Amino acid sequence: MARLLVVASIFCALLLTSVAGSQERPLFRSAAHTVYVYATVQNKDGRLVTNLTKDDFEVFDNGRPQTVTVFENEPQKITMALLFDMSRSMAKHLPRLREASVAFVRALWPDDRVRIGSFGEEIALSPILTNDKTTLLRVLDEELWPGGSTPLWRAIQAGMLSLGDEPGRRVILTFTDGKNATLFGGRSVDPRLSDSDGETRQRAERDGVMVYAIGLQGLDLGDDMVALADHTGGGHFLAKKTDDLGQTFAQVVEELHHQYVIGFSAGVLDGQSHKLKVQAKPPGMKVRARKSYLATEAGAGR
Repeated sequence: MARLLVVASIFCALLLTSVAGSQERPLFRSAAHTVYVYATVQNKDGRLVTNLTKDDFEVFDNGRPQTVTVFENEPQKITMALLFDMSRSMAKHLPRLREASVAFVRALWPDDRVRIGSFGEEIALSPILTNDKTTLLRVLDEELWPGGSTPLWRAIQAGMLSLGDEPGRRVILTFTDGKNATLFGGRSVDPRLSDSDGETRQRAERDGVMVYAIGLQGLDLGDDMVALADHTGGGHFLAKKTDDLGQTFAQVVEELHHQYVIGFSAGVLDGQSHKLKVQAKPPGMKVRARKSYLATEAGAGR
């Protein structure tokens, strides 16, 4: 069958028009605009807490308390780019990864949509963002090939670009050893992609993208990868050699389906980075949410 994956440089070229359009959006508005935050809440035992109300949350924008104007506690659909590290260091784990990925696909709900990609010798992203499990399983079976280095930041940025026109919450989930390396032979896939973790974080903030990462014991996630996941309100997991990796993937799906949607009104979109803090009033609650947003329409989210 024809390959479903395309090299990211070709795929991203198709996005030039939409990206250029987004750059034309104004950076300053005096009218109120809603900033959306997606929050995961766990109790002291690490279990998901899904029955909180709007009055249980406090939100601070640059240290100033905000009035929650939007609150949703219904199950959330998933829009995701699922990126697999196919570098040489991950090659021996490919059978386990394929098995776990099947469990991930089976855990998806009918309205969830996923685009699958891989990175190693090249960065490749499926042109298809779909909820069709047969298609996703076929990609997993036929289009993951090990080899090359670990262009982690370029791959995550390419995943963000591929979801740029999608509304609502956008998620990157990567399975990786978490340590960036340049493309094999110095090959460049797109001039807008870089090997900088700082630029990756800036793009995540600007576009309001949430990042999750899964690593394996012995191939620990790098500190920069962990920091990116924390800053965007995502999560990071280090699976032990004896862990059921499929359960780890399923845990991410479960979290994403049960996040709270919290919104507040920003009087001015000034184009600046604003610090965010979301906390729950009940004792013992741990909240994960993005820690900043760029005060533009795109950065506000939704």
